[in-house]
Amino acid sequence: MSRKLMLCILAGVVVLAGAAAWLVLFSSVLGVRTVDVTGTRGDTSAAVRDIAAIPEGQPLARLDTDAITDRLMALPQVESVSVQRSWPSTVRIAVVERTPVALVDLDGAQWLIDSHGVLFAQVTTPPPGIPLLEVERASAQDRATLAAVQVIGVLPADVRERLARVSAATPDSVVLHMVGGRTVIWGSAEDSERKAIVLAGVFSQPGGTLDVSSPEAVVIR
Repeated sequence: MSRKLMLCILAGVVVLAGAAAWLVLFSSVLGVRTVDVTGTRGDTSAAVRDIAAIPEGQPLARLDTDAITDRLMALPQVESVSVQRSWPSTVRIAVVERTPVALVDLDGAQWLIDSHGVLFAQVTTPPPGIPLLEVERASAQDRATLAAVQVIGVLPADVRERLARVSAATPDSVVLHMVGGRTVIWGSAEDSERKAIVLAGVFSQPGGTLDVSSPEAVVIR
């Protein structure tokens, strides 16, 4: 092969590589055409699209998925999010929204709180089936709050359906207040799975107060 031919081939390779780089990095041919959002409820999908702020036609290769993720994680109702490129022209955003486990009255406003103790949405009408949480100051750093939401999360379905409110003056004094006035003294969140099993076994028995704080010695009165 002559030197001239080799140079021509090399030049052709360089041109093709440059064209490919331009196509991927700068051309709108492989740019964003579709933003696919999954896992959202209600109006959250529109909020996700607005906050993601992905320009149509932006080359997928230059899309900063980490920056988009950081922006979306600032939405209080978002627990986690995944942003991925899907060639040739789609961005897929998979959202996991926070799930409310209780309702908190904070400074005269009602807030939904999730299983991590995060207050994430203010509401005017409490959703059905969500109990009221009564603690001194609800937050993800408050131990009483964390104990209470942990307890709510392990309750049997039939108990949770009848739960009106949960109070926790301290992390070791969680109390369940049922519809109709019945009370379940839970104590701390320690050994909650076992307490839940014990409670399911005695919940149908008569008595205004069920004390399962010591699951080895349940007291009904």
